[in-house]
Amino acid sequence: MKRYRVVRILIRVIPLAAIFAASTQARSDSITHSDQLIHIQYAATLEKAKHQQTYLWLQQVAEALLTVYGEWPQDKFNITVQSSSSRHSPVPWGQVTRGEPDTVLLVVNSESDFQEISSDWTAFHELSHLLIPYSGHGDMWFSEGLATYYQNIIQARIGLLSETGLWDKLASGFERGRKQNQLSHLNLTEISDNMRKYRNFMRVHWSGVHYWLTADIKLRQQSENKTTQYSLLKQLKASCQHSSMSAAAIAEQLDLIADVDLFKPLFDEYRDSLAMPDYEPVLAALGVIPGQTNREYGVVLTADAPDAHIRTSIYQGDG
Repeated sequence: MKRYRVVRILIRVIPLAAIFAASTQARSDSITHSDQLIHIQYAATLEKAKHQQTYLWLQQVAEALLTVYGEWPQDKFNITVQSSSSRHSPVPWGQVTRGEPDTVLLVVNSESDFQEISSDWTAFHELSHLLIPYSGHGDMWFSEGLATYYQNIIQARIGLLSETGLWDKLASGFERGRKQNQLSHLNLTEISDNMRKYRNFMRVHWSGVHYWLTADIKLRQQSENKTTQYSLLKQLKASCQHSSMSAAAIAEQLDLIADVDLFKPLFDEYRDSLAMPDYEPVLAALGVIPGQTNREYGVVLTADAPDAHIRTSIYQGDG
């Protein structure tokens, strides 16, 4: 776990003065890890004075991504940074464009300081999309669920969320998904493939998170916590990072890698679902219990639940 603690220190102690200690005239940069490369392209609208701040932030995000399985999910990809005056959030927009290589767009509020953009979740979400070689079409819930699940795990791994904070985020997200039930006559695939029309974003995203959490738990239970989703994603990267695959094909490939009959049957079950799956029994088995309203978090964690060790392993990782 040493590398995780190093990332926490970086995020918390870099002084603002250090961000502007060096200036750069470049419109592009790169970050490397072993033989992997991230190419960064700054839009002309981003002030040159903000380049170094943005670069240091992206270095930290890239380092945080290593906490999933020790390397980046692609050996080469691009990040394009654009600026915005929107005060909605420090990073008000992001998206992934699939290609050779994939490109992650991040729109940054030019008025935000280093601490504000370092605490934002958007970059963690968008880079988590790269964990699977998804084609970008069909069953969006599968990809959005993965990115939302791992965005929170990565933030916890680098100290932006405590263990309780992580599970509180997931529990509150599941509840938002449960409340979005006005289109219960339509299955998840229909809702997901027409998100802009139906605008059931919470049901789509959090049904997907529930899928990946459930698969994570079942895989650990079947292997006595020896085989993890992280290790499967690493093997998926090794064999398929240059592929463009449907969600169904990815689920089938994960089953093939793990020699299990888990991801694809679960995928078929979720895509036909008519409501957010029941999340309370899953969380209760993990020892995630609704807390008192006057507490900092909406949940409390108990150590005597049957899957409490799995809950802790998901939080801490395999390192």
